[in-house]
Amino acid sequence: MATTKDAYMWTPQDGLRHGGFACEGAVTPPQNMKSPQGTVYDVLIVGAGYAGLAAARDLTNAGRSVLLIEGRDRVGGRSYTIEHDGYKWEMGGTWIFHTQPYTHREVMRYKMDLIRSRDPSHKNNYYSINVPGSKRNLSHEEAGQILAKVWKLFVNVDGAEGKNVCPLPYQQEGNAWVDSEVVKKIDAYSCYDRFQEIKHLLNEEEQGMLTAMIINLAGGKPDMKNSGYWDMIRSHAINGHQMDLMDEIWVNYKMKEGSSHLSRQIFNDAVECGLQYTFKTHVSRIEQKTNVAQIFTRDGRVFKGRKVICTAPLNTLKSIKFDPPFSKLRQEAITAGHTNFMTKCHAVVKGPDFASWAGASHPSPINVAFGDGLTPEGDAHLTGFGCDWRDHYVLEEAPEKLVEAWNKFQPMDIKTIAFHNWNTDEYTQGGPCFMPPKFMTTYMEELRKPHGNIHFANADWAQAWRNFIDGALEQGTLNGIEVLRQLRQEDKSGIRKTEYHL
Repeated sequence: MATTKDAYMWTPQDGLRHGGFACEGAVTPPQNMKSPQGTVYDVLIVGAGYAGLAAARDLTNAGRSVLLIEGRDRVGGRSYTIEHDGYKWEMGGTWIFHTQPYTHREVMRYKMDLIRSRDPSHKNNYYSINVPGSKRNLSHEEAGQILAKVWKLFVNVDGAEGKNVCPLPYQQEGNAWVDSEVVKKIDAYSCYDRFQEIKHLLNEEEQGMLTAMIINLAGGKPDMKNSGYWDMIRSHAINGHQMDLMDEIWVNYKMKEGSSHLSRQIFNDAVECGLQYTFKTHVSRIEQKTNVAQIFTRDGRVFKGRKVICTAPLNTLKSIKFDPPFSKLRQEAITAGHTNFMTKCHAVVKGPDFASWAGASHPSPINVAFGDGLTPEGDAHLTGFGCDWRDHYVLEEAPEKLVEAWNKFQPMDIKTIAFHNWNTDEYTQGGPCFMPPKFMTTYMEELRKPHGNIHFANADWAQAWRNFIDGALEQGTLNGIEVLRQLRQEDKSGIRKTEYHL
């Protein structure tokens, strides 16, 4: 199996290792370009994450000439699997559920199986908390009751746990049932603002557990001031406005074969239908000249296409020059960016006992963690998430501090730490999208609009599942449909798809 240069792994014996891990999504050789230089493709797609892959497959299946341009050495974007010591490590987006329609369709299409992360059969079947005013172990049931109480208070801004202001998560804006001014008012809240409104209803332990939950979800600063409250309302709405489904939907079911298997299947389908591609290719500039767009790369190459689908994440768009420039509103959104600079970290703990464990910790770079299966050697594999900790240290420069963070929950005999630092990754510059206050009602619609012949498809501005594989598939599918429709209209009007040269 080919390897990727992505991912970090640390052990006490060997220290830190960067890259060189087996990955089904790694593509070798990195280029497959059969058309002559100067060819004008029907579509150029920037990025081989799920958005780019979905669009590439659907457009090539429709008979269109497509060139896929990717900076990494693999497919999958912010979701990929490495294989090490006989175990599959999910380094990015992981969990899926049947309420995510685009993902469920793909899993069924490629006949993939799911496995559960949670297993209650092991010794340490309890929940540990280490928050201001409380450090103790409690049952999962008691922890669940506390979390349900504090979360329901947190999202109950409208007296109906968000149902009145966000009844349909796929239509957060322009919903005739909802007063848009009310939505704007709530969108202006930060998580800190809402926390202050309900703080007096909670004891110190409950405040700490809610804080750990919020900053784990949002990936923002520990004080919650830069994390928009609306994204919490949206997160609750996509769970059917039911707190008891959050754990099941967000962190329980994952792909048995690994997320890289799914992305590879979509990629292989597209290649079979004629997709051309170039990996390890960094896009530096995108220009539009008359009816032809041009993409310029760092290594001096130029590619031409009638349409472009750019799947670059929000926080990376500032790294690409666009000519003509964006609207003032879109440029404001790009300059602001999203505020999720999360930590995701794996740990292997000696023995199976911690496979049934979970916990919450604050303040810490890892705020929520849980057992996530057993390695082939019978050790517990844990996954943890945390807030923006960049002010303290860079993960790859101080991996031993992650061991300290794990031991804040309670003492653990840690054998291995693994992570991908999405914040220092030039192709993401942050984690999955969580918006700052006022962002959704100000910029989201603008981000979804095309810019001439350039279309933008990314989970960061998906309608509902913005932080998930499903959001990327949604955006890739919808933009692929729109581009295909436009190409067909142009063909009928005399703007032919013939491969001409400039």
